[in-house]
Amino acid sequence: MASAADATVTADGRPKYILAVDIGSTTMRCFAVDANAKFVASAVQPIDTQLPAPGHVELDPEMLWSRFVTVVKDAMKSADIAADQVSSLGIATARGTFTSWHRETGEVLHPFISWQDTRSAELAKSWNKSFFFRALAGSSRVLHTVTQANRFLAMALIEFKAYHMCIRCQWVLQNIPRAQDLANQGQLMFGTIDTYLVWRLSGGKVHATDASNASATALYDSFSMSWSTPCCKLMGVPRDSLPRVCDTSSHICTCDEDIFGGPIEVHCVVADQQSAAFGQMCWNSKQIKCTIGTGSFVDVATSSPHASGSGFVPLVGWRIGGDVTFLAEGHSASAGNCIEWARQMGWFEDVTKTSEMAQSVEDSGGVCFVPAFSGIESPVKDANACCSVFGLTPATKREHLVRALLEALAFRISQLVEVAESELHVHFEAIRVDGGVSRNDFLLQTIADLTGCKVMRVENLETTAMGVAFFSGLSTGFFKSKDEFHDKVRFTDTFSRKPENSARLLAARTLWEKAVDRSRGWYKR
Repeated sequence: MASAADATVTADGRPKYILAVDIGSTTMRCFAVDANAKFVASAVQPIDTQLPAPGHVELDPEMLWSRFVTVVKDAMKSADIAADQVSSLGIATARGTFTSWHRETGEVLHPFISWQDTRSAELAKSWNKSFFFRALAGSSRVLHTVTQANRFLAMALIEFKAYHMCIRCQWVLQNIPRAQDLANQGQLMFGTIDTYLVWRLSGGKVHATDASNASATALYDSFSMSWSTPCCKLMGVPRDSLPRVCDTSSHICTCDEDIFGGPIEVHCVVADQQSAAFGQMCWNSKQIKCTIGTGSFVDVATSSPHASGSGFVPLVGWRIGGDVTFLAEGHSASAGNCIEWARQMGWFEDVTKTSEMAQSVEDSGGVCFVPAFSGIESPVKDANACCSVFGLTPATKREHLVRALLEALAFRISQLVEVAESELHVHFEAIRVDGGVSRNDFLLQTIADLTGCKVMRVENLETTAMGVAFFSGLSTGFFKSKDEFHDKVRFTDTFSRKPENSARLLAARTLWEKAVDRSRGWYKR
């Protein structure tokens, strides 16, 4: 028999598990995780995206809720466990996708508006060009010069984008009359995916998020660790419409027992990239993680919000027991989506063969690929850049094209690593990588050759779910401390710099930077 305080087994000795849910842009996965941090069962459900108008990207709230319940139940069935064997449930979500609803009746006012949605692009541009914004930036620069406080530097560098939730919230208030009416009555509730699910799981009793998700809305002040009253007033968003901000690792709510057959407790909600960083054990500024999936995300832990002139974003990484770890994040929106486009264009048939194809030729044959389907982010920062291919000749083969593509992804990641090293005044000995594209050996070797860092591929690429399990388990005592994780996270492959490759790659990157320069501002012409 187990003691009543044992979080890893039931009172009658049956093992307990953590259910870790990872909700992405196209799929959601649920994993049953045991006390050794092993994934013993899993389930997956698709996420259907709606495109009702140009620039509009939406998700049906009922579809999302139904499939969330299904994926959790399927994972429980696959693991052959009952509700009383679930130590806790944790949820990681893609950031910034949100909806709104009636506080009393639960009436949902509109579909989830995805982080990929660009309907508010013109609204963002108008704010950035406004006299108020220019005056704010100018006065903040003066205050930063006088005080050297990062808070003022961050304010001076603010530039709204369509993916910022605050801009899309203002769009909702301006274009959905019912939302503004409820806001005036104090009956409006905004929520990202995690908040909406918690509200549904709790039977409408809990309206909450965590600090990592809140910090990605542009409505949250990471310096004061609270919703920003000035920003809320600027956007017309009532503060009482926003959720309570909890610790990332804490008791969030208890699920209505009718949903899963028992009262399962939720002990973590967290943003996806922050969860992946925690799951890779990137807990201080000497460690850097790079997730290479649809896009590439580089994250470094910092002790305070990092204000960057190069486009790195200051985020809350996680908050545990009131202690906050921040992240400096740079990203490239184009990575795996470029590979999928190339497959559809016939450059290759099997993505697993692309590493071999790239290595079969000595170089790219002078071909340069610019991965910019959504412009180019830090440090170039040009939303009007175009995706392009330069240097084609009659001798160009598919292998040259594939190599040029993979080298371009490595060039972008090396740029982000260089910015992080320069701004944070640190040299990284190793880059910890995850994500589906990180299976490509040629890409990882090229990153190592360019940066001089070891590139370490984690054994379990589902690091977002692993981070969720760690956060949730720390809250319940399923895991006793972070020290346990050093034996539970393993790196199976390490790529080290090959000096004979570096000079040639640096020359290739110089040529590629010329191609990037030619691609800039394309959509303004």
